[in-house]
Amino acid sequence: MHRPTRPTLLVLTTYPLVDPKHGGQIRAKNLVEKFRRHGWQVEAIAFVDEDSNEFKGPKDKVFRKRDELYNSFYGEHILFINDLQISKYVLKDDVFEDFINSVPNNLDAIHVEQPWLWPLATAYRSKVNNRCVLIYGSQNIEGNLKIDILKSLTGQQYSRSFEKIYREIDDLEKRASREADIVSAVSSSDLDTIRKWAADAELILAPNGVEPLSPRDEDLKKWADKLGDLRFLLYAASAHPPNFTNFSELLGGSLGCFPPSTKLVVVGSVTEHIYHQCNQGPFSSVNLSRLELLFQVSNEDLAAIKSLCHGFFLPIPFGGGTNLKTAEALQSGKFVVGTKEAFRGFENYAMLPGVHVASNPKELHGAVRYVMGTNRAPERDKRIANELGWENCFERLFQSVDSAIKEKRSDYLG
Repeated sequence: MHRPTRPTLLVLTTYPLVDPKHGGQIRAKNLVEKFRRHGWQVEAIAFVDEDSNEFKGPKDKVFRKRDELYNSFYGEHILFINDLQISKYVLKDDVFEDFINSVPNNLDAIHVEQPWLWPLATAYRSKVNNRCVLIYGSQNIEGNLKIDILKSLTGQQYSRSFEKIYREIDDLEKRASREADIVSAVSSSDLDTIRKWAADAELILAPNGVEPLSPRDEDLKKWADKLGDLRFLLYAASAHPPNFTNFSELLGGSLGCFPPSTKLVVVGSVTEHIYHQCNQGPFSSVNLSRLELLFQVSNEDLAAIKSLCHGFFLPIPFGGGTNLKTAEALQSGKFVVGTKEAFRGFENYAMLPGVHVASNPKELHGAVRYVMGTNRAPERDKRIANELGWENCFERLFQSVDSAIKEKRSDYLG
């Protein structure tokens, strides 16, 4: 049987990569581009909620509402677990057959980003191609994160449904760690957890990184005209619950730490949630006067806004893995103000000039006041930008996958 000369890789996700906005999409897109730069044939397939209004790729699949799994978790309707339900949906005979018809023949490797589509990858290897290398890309310890999200959104601390959800996700993560040839994690602490689950897998630290900031001149001019001489901290985030849950509590209910002539600029789908949290309580009028809400902007516009900001604001209360927002902030060379949780996986950078890590509202307020009253930009080692670049962050993972495929091919060819 003929084997291709170029390695063939399939990347599986539960979100499309055509127009990446949130951290998971950006990470997966850069992973695809890393392998393509080395001449690999790379396909990406996403299984996406029917409700999603994101641009989809030609081979992306839709998880339809009429499917019973979309609407029921053991007879109970629970929001925010479609990713878990997709892990069952993909094993249906018609879904699996459609998937097989969509992928290249004789895949060399499948990279599953997060555990949700792991059952699909193992089904492919067991039923179609037992020489395929399987890579599990962990972005979080998902079981813990999912329960934190459900608790924060429902106000419930415990339910039997939460228990079942946690158990199923935990089993799926452990299974992926045990069955994979290679497992990558974004932080050392996540890797330590996975090490307890993994069998013979090679374990790789592949941290979250950042793309070089290169705004266009016309976009810089447009946003310089719009924002004028405004001094602002930037918070750019998706509507992922850890990006907005408890935002008001983190700040003691008030944005009064921002001097009247300065603002917190909020960009992305998190904007509406931040507005609702700030538009309540005794300090609502002060809060709204300190906010500049930009909602969704293009990637080109966002690059310009990042270049114009005085610094970055990272009010993350909980979550798992690491945050791309933190890598972007550190790479920028500007001021960074954030919670301890925002620096998971980036602890080594917390003592850099211009970086302020806060443990409570008082410290957060003090850091904002100091930064907004400081004119001189911090001076950081320029090598940090290279350290945090995607090319560097994915290098060890690329080398490991390349070696594993060469070994499989060597065994096959005798």
